[in-house]
Amino acid sequence: MVGPEDSYVKFPALAHSTRLGWRYMSIHDKTSDVDYDSTTNIFFNQFSESLKRLNPDEMVDETAIQSVLDRLRNDLTAKDVGRLFYRDLVDGVFGLSLIDFNHPENNDFTVATELPYVYEEDSFRPDIIFLLNGIPLAFMEVKRENNRDGILAERDRMYRRFSQPHYRKFANITQLMIFSNNQPYDDEDHEPIQGSFYACSAYGSVKMNHFREPQQNRARLLGSLAPRSEEIEKSILKDNNAISLYGSPEWEMSVDPRTPANEIITSMLSPERFLFLLKYGICYREYVDDNGVNHIDKHIMRYPQLFATFAVRDKLDSGAKQGVIWHTQGSGKTELAFLLSRYLRDCYQRRNTQLQTFFIVDRLELLNQASDEFTYRGANVVRIESREKFAELLQRPSQMSGQNDAPVIAVVNIQKFSADALSIPPSYNINIQRLFFMDEAHREYKPGHSFLSSLISADRQAVRIALTGTPLIRQKGGANTREVFGSYIHTYFYNQSVADGYTLRLLHEEVRQQFRVRMQKIVSDLREIDQLITMDQVYEHPHYIDPLVEYIVDDLCHSRVELGRENDNIGAMIVATSSKQARAISEALQRYDSDISSALVLYDEGTRKDRREIQRRFKQGEIDILVVYDMLLTGFDAPRLKKLYLCRKIRAHNLLQALTRVNRPYHDMKHGYVVDFADISAEFDKTNRAYYEELSNEYGDEVDKLQSLFEDPATIHRQLDQIKKVLWNYTTDNIVAFTQEIGAIDNAHKDELYELRKVLRQYKELRNLAAAAGYEELKEKFSDAEGWFDVDRYQKLLNEVELRIQRLNMQEALKNKEMSTGAMNVLLEQMEFEFAHGDKEELTVSDKLREKIRKARKTFGGNNDPKDPEFVNLLENLREKLAKTNFEEMTTEQAANLMDEVDQLRKEAEEINRRNDLLARKYGGDAKFMRIHKEMKNADTPLTTDDRAIQRILALGKRTIDTLLGQNAASFDQEASFKRKVGGKLITTVKGINPVDPVKQTERMVDWMYAIPTKGRTTSYEHRDTQPDAGHDRRTEDRVRGRGPRQRQQRIQDHHRGVPLQVPQRPLPPRAWHPRIILRLRRRQSGGGQICRHG
Repeated sequence: MVGPEDSYVKFPALAHSTRLGWRYMSIHDKTSDVDYDSTTNIFFNQFSESLKRLNPDEMVDETAIQSVLDRLRNDLTAKDVGRLFYRDLVDGVFGLSLIDFNHPENNDFTVATELPYVYEEDSFRPDIIFLLNGIPLAFMEVKRENNRDGILAERDRMYRRFSQPHYRKFANITQLMIFSNNQPYDDEDHEPIQGSFYACSAYGSVKMNHFREPQQNRARLLGSLAPRSEEIEKSILKDNNAISLYGSPEWEMSVDPRTPANEIITSMLSPERFLFLLKYGICYREYVDDNGVNHIDKHIMRYPQLFATFAVRDKLDSGAKQGVIWHTQGSGKTELAFLLSRYLRDCYQRRNTQLQTFFIVDRLELLNQASDEFTYRGANVVRIESREKFAELLQRPSQMSGQNDAPVIAVVNIQKFSADALSIPPSYNINIQRLFFMDEAHREYKPGHSFLSSLISADRQAVRIALTGTPLIRQKGGANTREVFGSYIHTYFYNQSVADGYTLRLLHEEVRQQFRVRMQKIVSDLREIDQLITMDQVYEHPHYIDPLVEYIVDDLCHSRVELGRENDNIGAMIVATSSKQARAISEALQRYDSDISSALVLYDEGTRKDRREIQRRFKQGEIDILVVYDMLLTGFDAPRLKKLYLCRKIRAHNLLQALTRVNRPYHDMKHGYVVDFADISAEFDKTNRAYYEELSNEYGDEVDKLQSLFEDPATIHRQLDQIKKVLWNYTTDNIVAFTQEIGAIDNAHKDELYELRKVLRQYKELRNLAAAAGYEELKEKFSDAEGWFDVDRYQKLLNEVELRIQRLNMQEALKNKEMSTGAMNVLLEQMEFEFAHGDKEELTVSDKLREKIRKARKTFGGNNDPKDPEFVNLLENLREKLAKTNFEEMTTEQAANLMDEVDQLRKEAEEINRRNDLLARKYGGDAKFMRIHKEMKNADTPLTTDDRAIQRILALGKRTIDTLLGQNAASFDQEASFKRKVGGKLITTVKGINPVDPVKQTERMVDWMYAIPTKGRTTSYEHRDTQPDAGHDRRTEDRVRGRGPRQRQQRIQDHHRGVPLQVPQRPLPPRAWHPRIILRLRRRQSGGGQICRHG
């Protein structure tokens, strides 16, 4: 059945891909393990031809090709998110190149649709598959427009699939996944709901990214498209039984290259761009967490990193030697430096020049952080902490040679460097190009001052790239960064990062008026009565410190409560006016409440190791509050840090750096919070004006579209007004009436439910924001006569909306006559229903109906021949009965009737399963031979309908196969030999049963036996969870491939059973306990009592 997403998104996307240079391939005539390898979906013909074409000077015969395929199959089993396989792609195998990255025209670009990714009876079919030289490296899932849940549902399904060990090969081979519902982005969505998104494969959660092609690139990309081909478009539609679409107005609109789905294909899958992403846009980050567990994450370039790389390339090609990359904090500048160093290394190698990369920092904590991050990504890191070692490295370039192909990066901390010149030529003649990344370039890199002048003198031909995440503001007595390092190479600003979900907007919280008045009196008393001379003395006095600490602790606990249980472990940082005040605050926190843990971080407090341990514990949630003076205000990334308490004024760059400590995404939070004791408004306004001035120089009139670091209160008011406008149409103060109102919304108007769900979620966010941030005016808007409701009421309304959407989706799914057994089981498992009154009798009937449906799901799910026509008819009957049932208004009598009907269908399905099991026992429990038996008997021209005769033939074939397997585990890989040997054993028996054309009859049976057992053998030994690592020996490889004697025997037994191996399930980790959290607000609301902790 052709649906809207096929007609108006998938088929046009296939046609559009051919204009980029991809060749459409029909899979209707392709057979698993004949045309392509069922374990990897690598297509044999394209792979073999490409291997020969890309390696003309090598001997690429069938043996070599098979060896390469075996190597790829083996490497794809590793539990490394495909790292071994990725190295094969980039470096080649056994000296043979798999991809020509420099000449796109030498590669084979093929696109197909609905290629099955199969594991036994489980499978999934991506909408569009992109094969490079026969290897399926990318796929795309498309949804129709206005399918608000489609992308999220597909993302979650992909997570469930790729987290299963038996799908590991498919996860490892996939380099790029694209999801699109063919609509423009809605930047108000904090989840990937609307638009086109991309990700790399992962065993865990899939991280979705936006892709925004710069406007200036679009005309060039459109101009590079080949003309439309009527022949190709018709062939695609004809192959998919949709030829009537051709020439229609809908088709013409859908094949427009400017649709969102087609645009992301152009941006990411045009041959040159795709090859670049494969070679330079993917990296792996391997690290050991604080619990000693090793992790490997796969990263793919974010689009600003990609375009920054292109911009650097163009800048250097123009002859320039320096420039500035301005990417906002949290957008991945350290990873960008790693990716750039890897790309530029290859660029200079092609010019017979060796690249030396230096990453310059001016803080010890930045040295540690950068060194760790580069090491995690596989770089060979050289740490430089003295001027002498830096000079030695400049003089002896050989010290920067790595032990493998990974880039070598010297991380240099210049904090204690002298201003002496460093003009030191290399000690021997070698072509060297030095590349200096200046991290946090807004700081002490002034012309003629200290390190920078020395660096320029050291090598005037070096490339210098300044990295900054904050505006390039001129400071007193200095120059701005652009004057020092030249013009911008690339920019990526805060508003873009917020829209893309990489950072959060901030909320500026002013201190509550009552507290401000109280503190003013304390200050006055300390100055007049205690005769304190300086404000520092006031700020450090216990009479000032104690109420300050009390306010901060209460405010943090209040925010944790208001932001919901999922955020009740957010952390805080207090920025003190001095190191002495920081110590006083820390001591007061220890005295104030033992349930709040805190730690002091100062340069002269503890050792370097102690400070790193404090940071680790804070990130892990073991510490609630950090107290600092000037440490951790830059370079410290902890997503749970969401409250920043500013007790002193910070200026210019340092202010912006400090503010953005709380802007990292965390759970479902939409903001970071800044509590302002120091009245930074004037300083921030000054800094913000400079920020906008810099933006104006870059963007001109476009600057008005770029928003501030902080959330605009007027925007919040507008959002609240829109929410109340939507909710006004419903009776929100009466749950029963509200449920009836949304129950009248049908599938044709389901968008109204999506809008209602969106505003209910926003209502909660804004309500919590008003309470957590202390916005009195917002609180009043929530409390006005238009209808205030509390969190519990909000949750009930939202639950009703979610339930209604689920029911409508279920009804729509049940109308799909092509629903698979697996999809039906998912529906049965998730099915919910209720009765009008909910009395005791109805609840009893409800429980019985659930039990009947549970049993039916188990029975239908246990069938091992889902293509049996009799079983398919039963499944269709069940689907129709469920589709006709109105679960929302069902009476007990109707429920009883449905129970009888479902139970009858279950019994009939059980009978089919019983007969299947009996027949399978004739073949030692081998379900595959049971299916062959039924297929032979029910064929249009059967050899015989006598069960005993069929069993005699198949038993002989089975014994023959067993013998072949015992003698040679690779028998199945030699198709012609296999068929000849098995057919020779069978033909005499076939002739005795039916003498009419015994040769043809034998060939047909051998084809059946070859096709089905071949699939079975794959699942019996190649998907085990005992895969080799990079250091496995030959015997381990034999064992994994099933070549050892015990493994051959096990393989035969697994093949007979016809059931997947039971892989031991890893136990789930214990639930993470929250740190000590005071819910002081709840205690006060309940009239006292012991402080409550959360676990």
